[in-house]
Amino acid sequence: MILNCIIILKTLHGILKLREYHRKIQSGDPVMDKKHIVRQLAGIFILFAAIALPCGGSALAPDSRALVDVSLLADRDSLAPGEKFRLGLLFRISPGSHIYWINPGDAGLAPEIEWELPEGFRAGPVFWPAPQRMEETGGLLVNVYTEEVLLFCWVLAPERIKDTSISLKARANWLVCRKFCTQESAGVSLELPVGSSSAESIPGRDIFSRYAARVPRPANEFPALRSDARWIGKLQQTPETRTGVIVLESLDENSLWLTGEGQFCWFGYPSEALGSGDIHYDSAQSSAGRLVLHLNVRKLEGVEPWPAQWGGVLTARLVKAGADTVSYPLSLSFTEQAQ
Repeated sequence: MILNCIIILKTLHGILKLREYHRKIQSGDPVMDKKHIVRQLAGIFILFAAIALPCGGSALAPDSRALVDVSLLADRDSLAPGEKFRLGLLFRISPGSHIYWINPGDAGLAPEIEWELPEGFRAGPVFWPAPQRMEETGGLLVNVYTEEVLLFCWVLAPERIKDTSISLKARANWLVCRKFCTQESAGVSLELPVGSSSAESIPGRDIFSRYAARVPRPANEFPALRSDARWIGKLQQTPETRTGVIVLESLDENSLWLTGEGQFCWFGYPSEALGSGDIHYDSAQSSAGRLVLHLNVRKLEGVEPWPAQWGGVLTARLVKAGADTVSYPLSLSFTEQAQ
């Protein structure tokens, strides 16, 4: 029921955006074109159709079997009072299916997670590994996970735990799409004994390390890498559009940024104020170890002034001398160019 309400709100929001697009095209806005309208219409169709879906099933799906299997994992096999540990939901996604990132893109809905923890346990924010870009039917560009993904958080246990074991629970709702889209949900639990922690000994701990490496981080947290992301005020076409410039520099000698199709991708964080368009490679300003990209960004109707902060995730690939290709998931925020 909650997910249906969210779908309705998303659909109404999409209809309002369509009205905005129509007004902009009528006024000759060069940034807005029919491609945006087609994508938005297709996205609204998917969301509107999903309103009728019962939880855990779908009128759109010809098969009632779940497309996603969810399990609850911890990065240790026992808990000690006052200990900080990671707790995550592992989504195993059936072949050909996908679920969505925190910003789904032109259509879709992000998974929702509700942790059900004992009194005194405190959960932090969910970490979202970098997604991949996919084109759905109708030219919709969406940000998705396929095959498998772990969404996790840090949990702090209280200083005193009376029980000899602890039951950790979570409930999740998500929209999964293949040829058809369906709502699914699951409640999962995990029982852990209270005692000395043995985090190093459990076989599943590696999966947390693997997905933690895919969580976007600022460039300065990576060795020999630095970045800059700024607005270019001089180049804005209208008061409602701006160009963002992203510069990545590798300090490793003889390194090479890959610039072919699919080698870099931008995923904007969710925003009710801004929408990001295409990202372009600036060959004139780039070099082997320096990657310069231009990102077109538009301000949505009714937003005034431009938000003070906005950003997203850039995935890029670098070939290092004598080493394998390294994929970087980078978290970037745009700032004003200093005058």
